[in-house]
Amino acid sequence: MKLGENLKEKVIEAAETIYDVSKKDVQVNVGKKGVEVKEKRPTRQRIKWQAKIR
Repeated sequence: MKLGENLKEKVIEAAETIYDVSKKDVQVNVGKKGVEVKEKRPTRQRIKWQAKIR
């Protein structure tokens, strides 16, 4: 039972982390080399779009 509870907590924690990362404006690549997180480059079009949203 203890393993199941510990596993459930780990899965919930991972899901919360993924949700937080998805809310940010980043690109996540998962491959054989590992996990790579990149921020998108702010182009003029994106800067204008973000200014209109806020």
